[in-house]
Amino acid sequence: MSSIRVLRSFIEVARCGSFAAASEHVSLTPAAVGLQIQSLENDLGYPLFDRVGKSITLNQRGHRLVPRVQQLLMQYDALRLQEPDPKDLAGSIKVASIATSMSMVVKAVLRIRKQYPRLAVEPGISYSGDLVSRVKEGELDAAVSVKNAHKVPAGVLWTHLYREPLVFIASKQAAARPAIEALLAKRLFLRVSRSSNTGTLIDEFMRRRHLKAGEFLEMNAMRTIVDMVKEDMGVTILPLPRGTDWDRDPDLHVVRFDDPSAHRSIGLFENESRSFLSSVLRQYLLDELARDDAGPP
Repeated sequence: MSSIRVLRSFIEVARCGSFAAASEHVSLTPAAVGLQIQSLENDLGYPLFDRVGKSITLNQRGHRLVPRVQQLLMQYDALRLQEPDPKDLAGSIKVASIATSMSMVVKAVLRIRKQYPRLAVEPGISYSGDLVSRVKEGELDAAVSVKNAHKVPAGVLWTHLYREPLVFIASKQAAARPAIEALLAKRLFLRVSRSSNTGTLIDEFMRRRHLKAGEFLEMNAMRTIVDMVKEDMGVTILPLPRGTDWDRDPDLHVVRFDDPSAHRSIGLFENESRSFLSSVLRQYLLDELARDDAGPP
């Protein structure tokens, strides 16, 4: 009998159209997702996808199965996320967040405090570098942070929240000068600390794109980097944080990369042993994102 996790992988493959794209949403390697789909097809006794080379496409039986699996997952989630009685739920949740996600976390925390008077949520701000290990070790119950290329460690739950595209940023004055490659070579490159997950991600992206920087200055605060770029002190490559207006700032020249890999994934890491409480935070964060995406009423 296939597990709920296998069924979730099936829905992601059906939605994304590839094992590689689906793997980013289920915290598995593309090969592991492929094995899950093969296991599901073996359990059912028939193929769900047509395979031509590396391309996969839902076949007729796969299309018929999608709504039934979606309904099953909705019923399961309804059981798992059944709203507890606010009077009964008590305890404390210690959560940390990267700076760019802190506003979303605080909004969720304020709503939780109103709904669950006996549940104390303690938010804090931190850099992404060690947040996952702190969750694993139990120092934190949960953390909103950047997902790196490593597999999520055992005992830690991961929920994808949203993506932020990587962008090249220069001042308006610099925008009239040569292309990105030339600006990176000639101007001071203001880079995010390479000890952070974001810094590592940007370095790997630049290597893949063969983008080379000359002189550089390394720091942690992205807001400070952008302020320095506005003063034409250098150029940078950063994720475009949700809710910022950098791409609408008249003093900045923001260029998005034509590359599907040019992004960072932000999500919630939870200590599995404490998820009976942190799942409340998870639901409120997802609700907060849905409210933001829906816009004003």
